[in-house]
Parts: sequence; structure tokens; C-alpha cells
Amino acid sequence: MPKNPFAGATFDKSRQKWKAQARFAGVLKSLGYYNTQVEAHEAVVQARQQPAELAITRRSIVEASGGNSPTVAQSNVLIEQPWALTLVEARIFVLFLQQLPRDETESRRLVVPLKELVGATPIGGRGYQYLHSALEGLAAVQVTLPVPNRQHDWHRAPLVHSMKLDSGQGTISGYFSPDVLPYLTNLAENFTLGQVADLLSIKSPTTHRFYWLLKSWEFRSPVTVPVARLKELTTGQAYPQYSDYRRNALIPAVAELNELSFEISYKEHKLGRSVDKVEFSIKSKARPIPKQLILPLDKEKGTVVTVVSELTPLQQKVQTRLQKLKLTQAQVKKVLDVVVGEEQLTKVLKETYPVLRDFETKAKPGENVAAATMALLKSTFPAIWASN
Repeated sequence: MPKNPFAGATFDKSRQKWKAQARFAGVLKSLGYYNTQVEAHEAVVQARQQPAELAITRRSIVEASGGNSPTVAQSNVLIEQPWALTLVEARIFVLFLQQLPRDETESRRLVVPLKELVGATPIGGRGYQYLHSALEGLAAVQVTLPVPNRQHDWHRAPLVHSMKLDSGQGTISGYFSPDVLPYLTNLAENFTLGQVADLLSIKSPTTHRFYWLLKSWEFRSPVTVPVARLKELTTGQAYPQYSDYRRNALIPAVAELNELSFEISYKEHKLGRSVDKVEFSIKSKARPIPKQLILPLDKEKGTVVTVVSELTPLQQKVQTRLQKLKLTQAQVKKVLDVVVGEEQLTKVLKETYPVLRDFETKAKPGENVAAATMALLKSTFPAIWASN
């Protein structure tokens, strides 16, 4: 029998799509569903090319819990804010929550062994660079906190601080902000519990956002949410068109959550010809705890974990351009958070082209291309300064 040229790609009749799957460490993992057999096969090829040193496993967490999934909690005040975390940042947040005693009253340094994040295999230099970027991104998160009965007051605080990666000890550590701590511990009402096993099995940062939101809404299901608010809480301005948002964010997130501990369905409500609101029906269900998840940190790119898919095609072009110009992940994120809209993104490509040309042709040897690019962008888009 001739060898199958599209190994790992099988047609799913129920979904009418091609399913990609590959075996990692003896465990068969689903890599998603695709419109064509070629796309599914490419997903398998890319996943197998990810470096083994950057595989994240949650086996130690399951074993430590005796096979029972532990839970973590946070106030709905935090859940209902539009955080923009990468998948690795979201996982570090969950592991920090897991280290936090429920009755904690003072902020203390939380220490997480790297093996709980990246497994027992030693991390290479490139892996440490991506972890540095993840810690930097998490440290940049700011939370707006309520000021009861004072309409004109405003309170904004960092989520975490003093983040540290100790390669010698094999740990990452940091503090939750003292101002944020009351929204994570000693919670008596208006809070949500999340299953650690589920949270560490999720493959997309958007699904992480949907997980916490839908968990918090479950008790009052069915819940109807305006599309503008739903997009704000999950993907920001990444998908101006609802059809793109539905295809790239809503449908994949709901499908992934339904493979975990959820039973979610939704209905779209129209105002005229446009979808104006989405009504969610949410239930929980029992499921076996997943044993292992392969999560490549390498550029947070690929098919097992895809951060790029959260961006529009034009944003992806800008991201690729800025990466070529040696900007860090945190710097790229900052630019994409501030520079929005087709006109501004096109302007980024136009303004940075001469810098890229000089860099690739070595017309200005010795120039710090990343610093020069950020200086150019900050002069062109002053709002980037304000986001520091």
C-alpha cells in the first residue's frame, strides 16, 4: 500500500472538516480542524517540528492533586476586564493562583517550579527568551479597580510585580499587587472558580478569556451579551467584522470549551441585517482530567498553540515586520494595542520599511535596529509613549 502523503489528517463527517492529530510522548493529541486535507497535514508537520525542550506538561500538577483537579478563583471584577494575555502569560497567571492560599491577607512572593510550566526537559536559550517576554508581558498588565460610591475617582493597579526567573533554582516567581490581592483571596461573593486541569489544557488565549467569562455567567444562563462588549472582553479590536470574529474566535473557543467541562450553545440576535447580540446557554459536565498537553513556546507560533490567529491579516503583517526589526514580544504587543485600524497599521508598514531595508542591507552597521524602530514608532504614534 502506498504511503499516505497526508499523514495525520482525517476527515470528520460530523464537522465536515479535516481533523489534524499527532502523537506526542505516546499521547494522541488533536491539533484542530481545517477546511482542507493539505491544511490539516501542514498543522501536523509544523507541530512535530516544535522543539521538544519547549514542551509544557501538566502531568506533575495532576499527580500532585492525586488525580483530582484543583481549582483556582478570582473575583468577577477581574474577569470582566479586557485583559490581553498570551497563552503562556495566562498559564503563569493560573499557576500563580494555584500557589495562592485562599485565606491569604498579605502579598507574598509566589514561587512556581519551571517543571510545572515547561516539564522536566532542560530549557535552551531561546526558550528562556520567550519566558522572559511572557514575564514582561504579565508584569505590564494593569487592572482598573472599583472605587465604591465615588463616581469621579479612579484606581488602576498592576496585576503583578517583581517578576523573576531563576534558572539556577528552576523557578519563576512574583507577587500579586497588594491592591489586587483582595480580588483573589478571602472571596465570599461575586467570584468564579476555574478547574486548573481545564485551564492548563486550553490551546488558545482567546479560549482562556471565554473560559472565565462563561464560567462566571453560568449561574445566570442563558446570558445575552452585546457583540461589542463580547469582542471587547475577548479579542479587543482584532476583528472589526463580526463574521471574522465568529469564524476566528467565537466558534473555535466554544468548540474547545465543549471538549472540556462545558456544554455551551449560543444564538445570534440581529438588529436589522447585523448580529447585535449573542445569547449563551451554559452548563457544566463531568469529564476525565487530561493527562498531558504539549505547548510549544517557540515564537508562540504553530498549530498546537496559535497566537497569530488572533490577529487580522494586516496585524499579522505588522507583527512579522516588527519581529524582523528585533522588537520583543512585549514591544510588539504594545504597538498592536495602541496602533489600530487599517490606516494606522498600513502607516506602520510604510514608516518602518526604510529601517528594515537599511537593516537587511547593513547600510547602517552597528545601529540598534530595535531601539531605532521604537523611537520612530513613538514619534509617529505618540500614544505608544503613554502606554509605558
